[in-house]
Amino acid sequence: MKYRYAVITEADKKLPFYLIGAGCSWNQEPVNCPHGYHYQWIQCIHGEGELITAERTFRIKEGDGMLLIEGMSHQYHAISAEWIVDWVVFDGTAVQDFLKGSLAVFSPAMRYTESPELFSSLIHKLLHTLWDTHPLRSYQSSLLIYELLIKIVQQSFDHQNSSIVTQHQRIAPVLAYIEQNYQHTISLEELARLQNLTPQHLCSVFKSITSVRIFQYINNLRIQKSKEMLLGYPAMQIKEAALKSGFSDVNYYCSVFKKTEGISPGDFRRLFLVLPTYSP
Repeated sequence: MKYRYAVITEADKKLPFYLIGAGCSWNQEPVNCPHGYHYQWIQCIHGEGELITAERTFRIKEGDGMLLIEGMSHQYHAISAEWIVDWVVFDGTAVQDFLKGSLAVFSPAMRYTESPELFSSLIHKLLHTLWDTHPLRSYQSSLLIYELLIKIVQQSFDHQNSSIVTQHQRIAPVLAYIEQNYQHTISLEELARLQNLTPQHLCSVFKSITSVRIFQYINNLRIQKSKEMLLGYPAMQIKEAALKSGFSDVNYYCSVFKKTEGISPGDFRRLFLVLPTYSP
């Protein structure tokens, strides 16, 4: 049973992810945090435990993991003779936004892990960094925490968020139609007919799944296509790129482009297009 806590510096606190502590092969004792703690991932190695949150109670079995969110009330304890876990405590400037965008979680939750050995391996590596004297060890641990969070997202998506897949499948025909017809005028009515929905209902469903309005999505796609044309065809006029990407008004195109990219189409081309040089 090994564990260690880090000495946190002000520089560490500015990192997107930083390590607070880690432990391996830990015989877990009862824990009660009515006011929560830092972000934690606890991987069950052997035995069983119980996690109690404000919303529900989870039974944690071998292969399961617990994602505990900063500041949320929770408690957990063993329900078998011994409960062996690997654990890591972390924080960072990017953790909340990452979890919000990737998992939409704001409360502790049990997560099934298909490959628990991957999580244990990462926690062992994180623990090792706490003994490392390399001046860049904080950056190494930050990278490992990011990798850990990516694994949590991947396996949570596969096993617990199948509803997300179902929702995206629901609008897949709409997305495919937009991709195939972005250069033409697209009406809300024709998109709604693809799904046998009213235009209003389609707008609501699309926004709930993608977090953007449907015509904002279309404009974003058209801007992306126009950027490819601007760089792929240096001789193409900006007006032609606008028309070929689905904008009938070049002034409106330039306005949307600048709002989206922060610069004009012409400045974008000059900034990123590397013209070939000729040496006699």
